[in-house]
This record gives sequence, C-alpha cells and structure tokens, in this order.
Amino acid sequence: MSAMRLLVRFLDGSTPRWGELYGKAPLAADDLVDIVPFDIAAASTAELIAALDQEALRPLDPVRVVADKLLSPITVDAVLACQGLNYADHANEASHGNRKSNLIFSKASSSICGPYHDILRPPVVELLDYEVEFALVMRADLLENSHVTEDNIADFVAGVVLCNDVSARDVQFGESLIQWFRGKSYRTFCPSGPLLCLPDKHELPSFLASLEIKLWVNGDLRQSATSSQLIWKPVETLNYVRSFMNLRPGDLLLTGTPGGVTAPVTPAVVDIVKTHLFADELRTKALRAEMTKGRPFLQPGDVVTASLTDCRQNVLLGRQQNRIAAVPERG
Repeated sequence: MSAMRLLVRFLDGSTPRWGELYGKAPLAADDLVDIVPFDIAAASTAELIAALDQEALRPLDPVRVVADKLLSPITVDAVLACQGLNYADHANEASHGNRKSNLIFSKASSSICGPYHDILRPPVVELLDYEVEFALVMRADLLENSHVTEDNIADFVAGVVLCNDVSARDVQFGESLIQWFRGKSYRTFCPSGPLLCLPDKHELPSFLASLEIKLWVNGDLRQSATSSQLIWKPVETLNYVRSFMNLRPGDLLLTGTPGGVTAPVTPAVVDIVKTHLFADELRTKALRAEMTKGRPFLQPGDVVTASLTDCRQNVLLGRQQNRIAAVPERG
C-alpha cells in the first residue's frame, strides 16, 4: 500500500491551522472533513514541510470541520512559476503545436485562494477562463547549480497540489505587447487544494507520472488529462527553470493545463494579434468579438469543479468547487 501524507490547512476559529486528513477527501464545500490537527498554527507551507521532514510535529485530538473552512494549503509567501502549453492538445488549440521551447510565466501569489472559495470576476474582465493543473510543491532550494534527476527529484520536490490557473483572456492578450501577468494574477485566480499531497520520497517519481486532472463547468466535463501526457516532464522543466531563476521551499511550479479551455487560439485570433499588436484597445475589442463566437466564458453563478486522482490505485485526492462571483463596479 502506498504511503501518502494528505495535509490540509483550515480555519480553527479565526486561526489558520495545519492538520492531516484521516477520512475521505472532500469533494464539495459542505462535506465533513476528519482531521488530526498539528501543534503548529499559522506556519507557512515551507515550515510545515520542514517540520514533517524533521518529524517535529505533534498530533492533537481529531476534529471534524466543514470543507468550506479549508484554506489553500499553499501560503501566500509562495512564488508561483507556471508552465504554458505543456500538453499537446492545448498547444495545438493555441496554434503553438510546433513550438520547441518550454514556456514559463508567473502569477502573483495574492491570486491564491481556497478550494471552495468564490472566484471573483473583476468588472474589466469579460473573457474569464479556467485551466486545471497540478503543481509541484518545492521541498528544498532549486538554485543555479542544482541538478535534478529521476533519482533525486524528491530531494527538491515534496509533492503536489491541485490548482486552477484562472485566466482573463481579454486582459491576458489585450495588455501592451501581450503581457500575461495581470490577466493571470487577479485575486482568487488560483484556487488551490484541498489537499497537499506528499508521497514517500521513493514513491514521488511514480506518483508524478500517474496523476489525472479533470475540470467541469456546471457539471459539463471540459478538461481531462494524465501527467504521462506532459510534453516537458518535471525533471526536465526543473532543470530548465533553475537555469534562470531560483525556487524556494513551499514555492509552486504549475505544470500546465490540457486542451479544452474556452478560448482556443484560432487563425482569426492570431491575425487579430498580429494586425493590432501596437493598438491595445482595438486588439482587445476585436478579440472579445472573435473569442465569444464559441461557447460562453465563465459567468457569475457558474460552478467550476476540478479533481486530482492518483491513478496508481485510482484514489481521488479531492475536488475543488468554486463559484464565479462578479465584483461590483466601484463608484
């Protein structure tokens, strides 16, 4: 039987607290979750992982909480590095199927929210989209002189967390010279959790090779893929990332989303970007007109559900369930 630590972060009154799941993984906001709390409260993800590795945590009496009390198991001190177009079907729908290099971008850590929190759509955003992913959670520093292999990856990576790389396509492609950061970084644009999944070190490589992610909108399956389909696998990507930036314990590397997003990059979209590259308002207006010819983007009231499964034993590692809510215009 696989050994796996399934950690949660939850509100104990008004205090964030860490604990370990000992019942079923939560699937919805009103599920009851059985937790063994730890004797540390407002610690960061990095501090939790270090305490686990040092066997320095003391379990407290079990508690049962409603899942909507769960917070993201990734604390907001984390750096969010992200891969783009890392599944062939998504690369093809984005008209980048022949790309030969790894695509890395970032999101603001303030985009992190809990697995059952509302995703807030800002007034400026019309083209709100989803991207289910699993993220690597760092255990140790990844530095310029680090060298990651299949044999030592668990020295650098502690485990994974389910994420949704929520994206405002009109902002993402409408910013001057196509800067993605703002379109990816609004608050609540990175639901994370519900579980921080930490396998034994010797099991990490097989675990990373055997994950399945899925996403539904209002019950309609939109995305489904397994980690075996990744174009650039974790070892290769970590070695690429360390060539230009550091990652620290508790930081994330989101590994990319599969096909099925609302906004495929059609030839018409590519032509709009090229034609209006230096005319932001014209480009944004034209993109909104073109991209809304397909199925609707996320609207207030929609419910986005995402799941993570360990395919080795067909074990469901929890689901997110996030409702879209509109942010009112400020006066």
